[in-house]
Amino acid sequence: MTKALLVIDLQNGVCHKAEEIFNLKSLVKVINERIAFFRSQDLPIIFIQHESSSLLKGSAEWKLISGLNYQSNDFYIKKTHLNSFYKTKLQEILNKLQVRELEICGAQTEYCVDTTIKMAHGLGYQLSMKSGASSTFDNQFMTAKQTIKFYEMIWEENFLDLF
Repeated sequence: MTKALLVIDLQNGVCHKAEEIFNLKSLVKVINERIAFFRSQDLPIIFIQHESSSLLKGSAEWKLISGLNYQSNDFYIKKTHLNSFYKTKLQEILNKLQVRELEICGAQTEYCVDTTIKMAHGLGYQLSMKSGASSTFDNQFMTAKQTIKFYEMIWEENFLDLF
């Protein structure tokens, strides 16, 4: 059984809107540490990139953020929905690699990260996440920090191992 790292939507147009996504420098540091760990173990790293009318493939907004340690031999999946499995090749790649454990990280906490966690759980994957490995923006109900803590609590109690 193999483990893989899913890095979700760390793209310019997701992380740099009118303002920068919450705690971006720390987020990149944490995720790069996890990427380095997976590389040291020769485990697969899969970058998920959202495509939409505001995130056109090949555009500056669509590209992964600078400072993120991605390489050409990593896997890259395009998606058009919050769910990283919906009409993508993610499941096919995971099956081919015999992956049954996923570590999740990325943006945005309450959208694509949450949806992918719940779908992966429903598909039977064993899930984990490093605390602080997702981020979002303030919204009308909660600050970004509160949103992250709220979702991490739900995930830890029901869907994944938070470490």
